[in-house]
Amino acid sequence: MIVDDTAGLYDRAHNICVVGSGPVGIVVALELARQGQSVTLIESGRLTFDSGIQELSRAASGTDRRNIDMVLAVRRAFGGTSNLWGAGCIPLDPIDFERRDFLGARGWPLSYDTYAAFLPAASAYANCGHGFQEGIGGFQPADRSFTANALIRFADPPSFGKAYGPAIRASRTITAYLGATVTGFRFDENGRVEALEVRALSGASGLARARLFVLACGGVETTRLLLAEQQGCPARFGGPEGSLGRYYMGHLSGQVADIEFRNDALDRAFDFFRCTDGAYARRRLVAGATLQRSEGLSNISFWPIMPPMRDFGHRDPVLSLAYLALSAPPLGRALVSETLRAINVGDGGDKLRHLANVMVGIPSIAAFLPRFLYRRFLADRRLPGLHLRNPARRYKLHFHAEHLPNPSSRIRLSSERDALGMPRIRSELCFSNSDAEQVLRTHGYLSDWLQKTGAGCLTWHMPQEERLARVMELAGDGVHQIGTARMAHNAREGVVDRDCRVFGSSNLFLAGSAVFPTSGQANPTLSALALAVRTAGIVAGESATHGAG
Repeated sequence: MIVDDTAGLYDRAHNICVVGSGPVGIVVALELARQGQSVTLIESGRLTFDSGIQELSRAASGTDRRNIDMVLAVRRAFGGTSNLWGAGCIPLDPIDFERRDFLGARGWPLSYDTYAAFLPAASAYANCGHGFQEGIGGFQPADRSFTANALIRFADPPSFGKAYGPAIRASRTITAYLGATVTGFRFDENGRVEALEVRALSGASGLARARLFVLACGGVETTRLLLAEQQGCPARFGGPEGSLGRYYMGHLSGQVADIEFRNDALDRAFDFFRCTDGAYARRRLVAGATLQRSEGLSNISFWPIMPPMRDFGHRDPVLSLAYLALSAPPLGRALVSETLRAINVGDGGDKLRHLANVMVGIPSIAAFLPRFLYRRFLADRRLPGLHLRNPARRYKLHFHAEHLPNPSSRIRLSSERDALGMPRIRSELCFSNSDAEQVLRTHGYLSDWLQKTGAGCLTWHMPQEERLARVMELAGDGVHQIGTARMAHNAREGVVDRDCRVFGSSNLFLAGSAVFPTSGQANPTLSALALAVRTAGIVAGESATHGAG
């Protein structure tokens, strides 16, 4: 059941409260219900976008330029940030869970095998298909230092609100309250949460009491709630010098080189394609774990991309048409998420030059557009993106790199307050020269591998002495909010244990990428879903042990 009112939420006992209706919160709620538990799902937003509610997520003025605007990074609405994302699903790698002293990564208190056992369920919820490795016919080099067999699969539909809204609306065991913002906690003397303080912009407020609580409101918002509680009780969650809010990670990304393929099978392999199970996928180039260990490398993936749409100098009529469509905000937002629209449009381009490209290339557009539109909007599975091959087999090479754990990279609370009186966050997303050096070193090893295997070559965009500065200039994130309430063996090193239970509070659990101790090269959503399924099982078991739901 979905209730657009908070009145029924207050002053009664609930079984399990889940805060946040993004992909992670929805999966936790569905898994709990599947295991026979009654669930109260609390969501700050509504079914559709509300600018007043969204304003609650705005960061403090003057926040770190490296952190993307929270308006683009999060969405306070049913379905959460799945209303914005590109729907890419890729698992963490086994090496991400290892202790890697050469990177300052202490490892996870959870084994890769334990995590991987929940990937099939996570993939089913994302409807992205199964299997994240697939060979390339016509390209199987003997040197396995790098591989192009790694897949990123795509969720369909991207919005978990659209995918699971009907099931939640019809559910007899899940009640979702919209327009309800959690602003605080009530703890008992033993550290158990007795109730959540909940407010609405209308002025209504009250307490949501339950036996068990799961926070699944995103890396920043979950951390913000805990930090606000810590202000009033400094010893909670590891204390002011503990891990809460620290180790804020995302990914480094950008382009500093071009790749030219000399193998036609490899060139063709990087287009979007449908797997045998019907889901769309695309490949990534990644360094093997053996090379990472032997050379002390962080985890980085690569893939070829087209020239920037906004640069009319590409002279590609299809890209210019795409740019013109995305540069019109109403149309662009109907085609892609606002985040992707902003990335592709940038600060703007010369629309007349783009129009000239379109006019010259009308025959090419006429041949391309009908099939693309069908695959993008009418087919049973929507095409998740666009990749155009070129006869020269030359592309910009995009890197997506692990952000190394750094306690100085953090989220703090500011003195500014939102409309509900909550302190706004101030991000200090820090990248170091070590992060950038890893990016450049791995490019070097990739270049050697391409030459050795005859697969292709790299061409740098700038001289060697300028490369480090360029990677640092590109470094920024905030879309992937990782590590701010990290999982650890003990309360000195983290905020939650291996079961995602908050240290010092037996009935409070966290779900989402905030608990990841490392970022890896992978987009975090699928892995957050896998951990959500595991955590839901633990919470359901505890609820069953201490009383029926």
